[in-house]
Amino acid sequence: MPKDIVVFIEADEERAGRLAYAAALAQSWQAHLIATFVVNRLELTPGSGFARGGGLEAMLRQHRTATRNAAAEARTLFDRIVADTCISGEWRLSDHEDGEALMLHARHASLAIVGPPLRPAQPARMLSLSEDVIFASGRPTLLLPTGWPSHRIGRRIVVGWNGSREAATAIALAMPLLSAADIVHLVVVPEARPNGLLGGDPGADMSRHLARNGVEVVLEQRPGTDAGTVLLDHARTVDADLLVMGAYGRPRISEFVFGGTTRTVLAKANTPILLSR
Repeated sequence: MPKDIVVFIEADEERAGRLAYAAALAQSWQAHLIATFVVNRLELTPGSGFARGGGLEAMLRQHRTATRNAAAEARTLFDRIVADTCISGEWRLSDHEDGEALMLHARHASLAIVGPPLRPAQPARMLSLSEDVIFASGRPTLLLPTGWPSHRIGRRIVVGWNGSREAATAIALAMPLLSAADIVHLVVVPEARPNGLLGGDPGADMSRHLARNGVEVVLEQRPGTDAGTVLLDHARTVDADLLVMGAYGRPRISEFVFGGTTRTVLAKANTPILLSR
């Protein structure tokens, strides 16, 4: 069973729900919970590039004050949630960290929890890094929609299976959640994998593997060529509270240019997604 979880939070976003969800999961796993507050850079604040002279100094003071207050509020909330759930907790402040330094917070934990992926209309943020965590951390990453209730933790799970290395890794890393679920729907879209890699009875071997690991699994062979849309539709149909899949089975550049299963899911999902690569 995983023994440590890191949850990333920021200043001007919904924090209470994400912290409550992470704490509920940590409580069920008897895991240590690490909350990492990521300070957004001033240059990412809309309008900051137009400030000059005294205006820039005033903006910098305002930014520091707002960040300090937001971090203090989040710390108070985190401490209260940790006390209420009787779990062990750790608070971290990530300031002027990006790239590898920020990824280390995820690499030193069994699971990273972040918010939903960045939408086109949103301003750039340090934690628009949700996808970067997936690529760089080497750890499973759970993308949590805003407002998702903390009691809905993986009782009905949809798993996307296409025979790939990424999908196999995702299933292996999600096993603590899969084995505890009431039901797991293993969804295979054979037409989206036309090279025959899935065999004559697509998904049957993986279903047996899951069953041998104590997972209550139902194999769902679904028609269609857009695997991402099929997965999302099935998750809605069964009212799933988690979708598990491998991230970016094709080279990342082709996903950006042509779309792809992962890009479709990240853009449209309203369900928690557990991704790994």
